[in-house]
Amino acid sequence: MYFHPLHSPDSSLIGYLLADLDEQEAVVIDPPPRQTELILALLTERSLRLCHVLRTHVHHVDAADCSALCDCTSAHLVVGEAAALPQECTGDVMRVAHGTRLVFGNEVVRVLSTPGHTPGCLSYLWRDRLFCGDAFDVGSCGAGNGESDPGQLFDTLTRRLFTLPEQTLVFPAHPIKGRHVATLGELRARYAPRLQQSRDGFITDMMQRRAHPATARIPASAAEG
Repeated sequence: MYFHPLHSPDSSLIGYLLADLDEQEAVVIDPPPRQTELILALLTERSLRLCHVLRTHVHHVDAADCSALCDCTSAHLVVGEAAALPQECTGDVMRVAHGTRLVFGNEVVRVLSTPGHTPGCLSYLWRDRLFCGDAFDVGSCGAGNGESDPGQLFDTLTRRLFTLPEQTLVFPAHPIKGRHVATLGELRARYAPRLQQSRDGFITDMMQRRAHPATARIPASAAEG
């Protein structure tokens, strides 16, 4: 097993390289922009073949070339069924649904459909680790992004992600309150005040935060931990 976070030097984006060293096969999740050469070097260093480039989500205005690694390695670009790809993303695209199992070597990544931040958002579950993109970015992008759907986000958090074991390690696409990893139990406690309201109340709160983004902050009491 090989696990290597990929931090962008000029943004807060975080990607992840996973590999089966015995079978020499790998996948990369949300590769940050301008990190293609680094990722290729890491693959070469350990003689790894890249099987899949997994994207948790793609924004309509995303200018990143999400297919660069695929062009260099013949890997499949994996996105959700409802994901809208920028014109720059070309090549072999694999659209996957909830429950799909992606295999690399002897390792398996389970696909979870987690819409809300965007309609086609996915999360990826590998062993005890969840790679969730911006699913927990309730305080900023989730409120201010016109592509988000608060009702879907509420359902994703309460009916899908928070049904996973509390010990699950969560790795986001951006740091959450400065944290690069947290347990699902910690996040459940942090977001409980916001999610304990009704679904309609959550939608109203999110729409208000979208209209007034300067107020889109997790309450101090919920941000502790």
